[in-house]
Amino acid sequence: MSTMPSRRSFFGTAAAGGAAMAATAVQSAPRKNPTTDLMKIGVIAVGEYSHMNSEGSIWAPVINPVEPHRWPMRTTRMQITHCWDMKPERSAEFAQRYGCEAVKNYDDMVGKIDGLITAGMYECKWWPKLVKPYLEAGIPTFINRPFALSMKDAKEMVDTAKKHNTPIMCSDAHEDLKEALVAKAKVASLLKENRPILGANASTGSHEYPAHLLHALYEVLTVFGHDVDQVSFQAPSWWQNKTPTNPNGRMDWGILTLQYNGISIDGVGAQTKPFLVTAQAVDGNYSSRGTLRMYYQGGWKDFDHSIIEGDLINDRYHLQSKTVFSIQKMFETKKMPQSYEGILEKTKIFLAGFKSHIDHNGLMIKVDDVPDSWEAPSPFPDWIDESIFG
Repeated sequence: MSTMPSRRSFFGTAAAGGAAMAATAVQSAPRKNPTTDLMKIGVIAVGEYSHMNSEGSIWAPVINPVEPHRWPMRTTRMQITHCWDMKPERSAEFAQRYGCEAVKNYDDMVGKIDGLITAGMYECKWWPKLVKPYLEAGIPTFINRPFALSMKDAKEMVDTAKKHNTPIMCSDAHEDLKEALVAKAKVASLLKENRPILGANASTGSHEYPAHLLHALYEVLTVFGHDVDQVSFQAPSWWQNKTPTNPNGRMDWGILTLQYNGISIDGVGAQTKPFLVTAQAVDGNYSSRGTLRMYYQGGWKDFDHSIIEGDLINDRYHLQSKTVFSIQKMFETKKMPQSYEGILEKTKIFLAGFKSHIDHNGLMIKVDDVPDSWEAPSPFPDWIDESIFG
């Protein structure tokens, strides 16, 4: 009997050997990550009390994923390429950490970026001047909460954006919360069933009004809309410590109350019966980032979002990263998640609460009675050196 392999067995062996060598070659070849075009993003305000602060690192690691313990991989089409801060040492530190270019002047990023993110709180008083060159250039711009400290400033930014057809956005994590969206859908269901909303209570961990009680306000406005007649904000103070504009010290409690005229959803239904919604600031170590209990004819329902303790990445994913994805969506599509008018409406409701506290000892005031010229205080009114604007 011949010991020579048959033609069929020979080619079968050769094929097997070739497959094995190919597998070895694949295993030994360096792995190449998929590539895609990235949008160039500029950021303003990367220092204290900023979502881009490299110490807190809320948004920056998600956009430029260079710190695996804070965010494990690329999940957006954005890349921060430029940054600016009033304090050059902060922008220099941020640029080194996240691999971008720190620019000298606030408007040096015009013509170099596809989208702008403003990320600070202390800079809010100066947003109209800081973002003006970018709005005029048609660059999609995210303007951090609370958008403006007066309706005059808010309207100035909106008018500039409209004139140049520039999409803008002002949001926070609580507008994007799954629980808020589930509650919003519940409202639509109740309107369809003609079951009136009787009221609601919300809460969030907070010891300042314009930065963090705003979380609860934005969640409430997402769920129930903007048809608010009157607002009251009662608290011992509006900020977490004494400042030149806040002599009363720490805000260790606060109640924001909104009196709704009713609620209407196009194509769904309407309620003309007024109702009250309260948002409570809870100081201290609070395990929930947002609670909402909705009362309606025939019952009540809770919509709560809790912190995932000890799991930074999952907690960030389920709370704050949706905002980053929403920013990218606006930058890519040029479609605003809220209209210009919607941004103005929620800003005026916010300012009505501030004016209630500052000028009316927490009494209810009508939203429409807030003058365009009335300006809420800034925690640090000298935070920006005005000379940078020439």
